[in-house]
Amino acid sequence: MDKRPARTRQLRLPAHPILVAGDIMCDHYVWGDVERISPEAPVPVMRWEREADRPGGAANAAVNLAALGCRVYLAGLVGNDEPGRWLLQTLRASGVDTRGVIRSSRRATTLKTRVIARGQHLLRIDRETRVAVDSRDEQRLVSVIQRLTGRLSGVVCSDYNKGVLSTRVLRALLGGKGKPFALVDPKGRDYARYKGADLLTPNERELAEAVPDDDPAVSGTDIIERRARSLMSRLRLKALLVTRGANGMDLFEAAGRTVRRTHIAAAQRHEVFDVTGAGDTVAAVLAMGAAAGWPLADAARLANAAAGMVVGVVGTSVAEAGALATIFYGEASLARSKVLSLPALAARVADARAHGRAVVFTSGRFDVLDVDDLRTLQRARAQGDLLVVGVEDGSKGGPQRAELVGALRVVDYVTLFPSETRAQLVRTLQPDVII
Repeated sequence: MDKRPARTRQLRLPAHPILVAGDIMCDHYVWGDVERISPEAPVPVMRWEREADRPGGAANAAVNLAALGCRVYLAGLVGNDEPGRWLLQTLRASGVDTRGVIRSSRRATTLKTRVIARGQHLLRIDRETRVAVDSRDEQRLVSVIQRLTGRLSGVVCSDYNKGVLSTRVLRALLGGKGKPFALVDPKGRDYARYKGADLLTPNERELAEAVPDDDPAVSGTDIIERRARSLMSRLRLKALLVTRGANGMDLFEAAGRTVRRTHIAAAQRHEVFDVTGAGDTVAAVLAMGAAAGWPLADAARLANAAAGMVVGVVGTSVAEAGALATIFYGEASLARSKVLSLPALAARVADARAHGRAVVFTSGRFDVLDVDDLRTLQRARAQGDLLVVGVEDGSKGGPQRAELVGALRVVDYVTLFPSETRAQLVRTLQPDVII
């Protein structure tokens, strides 16, 4: 039984805001279907179905923090163009303070267009500028950061190597006494520019590029630890988190003259649809936990759970605070975390549909869950990308029956409803397929 005080079962947020600074991007998605090859060239012909935009890069990290209830500022550049205007409007609507976002007439908003058919990425088109920011824009950005620094509890540097996080901007973010906890999601091979950061979050490949080691006698997790120790010593880091995809994460923390290593297994997902933006989510949640005074190992476990949530959605996505608290604190099983109220479920379904996923709905009492029910649910799941099950809330054991249904891997979400409101439930969710 969890004997921790009840107050720890809430996601304790930092008392002061977090600043996200770096490369702000617009992720544009185009969905369609492919049924034939072009007679003009050996390429697929995609029949367009829909398209949508999502905040990407530093903007995605900021939106994640806002969705978790944090006060968050965003600093960076967008162009004086339609993607830039859309980003500013969307960020403000999401609760992000955009006073630190500079609209530049000297560079376009970074736009990444992903073409997707049947859940598979066919093509990505990048429209971007990868040179250092103009000196006037750089000065404006430094001034914004200097005005904000005194009121912050944490800083996230989201570097996608587009030129926004120049040496001068990084010094404004990472230098000086009394600076807030600073996390960097790095890019490139020159990690010396991040000196002054408290924590870096490279993936395994990025760490290998930044700290080459050709010793054939050292391999696997040993080489990761050796590289991590070397980088921590060189930059005087408090910690380093190495993300390793399906192999989870390795957290290295300075403990006096030694380095403590904590391995965190990957969050279990029965399907991984898209890893786009997962690194932004990890950085945001880890920074939130660290700024709130959590032990870094606990913050990393929460970030791992958040990453496991967002990779189950096609396209850039955000983690949800209630579900994270449920999974992390163990107040309920992962199965129970699938059981949502109707408003929460409607938001998830709307987001899934916006990302081009077909939603299937079925319902029943499930007084006795048998093999016929399992086969029916498996067939239902095969009809789309996301299966929602309504469980009739009878006189006895409704929550227990809902959790039991949620324990099935084929089921994505469950909601309880009175039998007479089934039609209203369907009207609210508007599923693509009803079984």
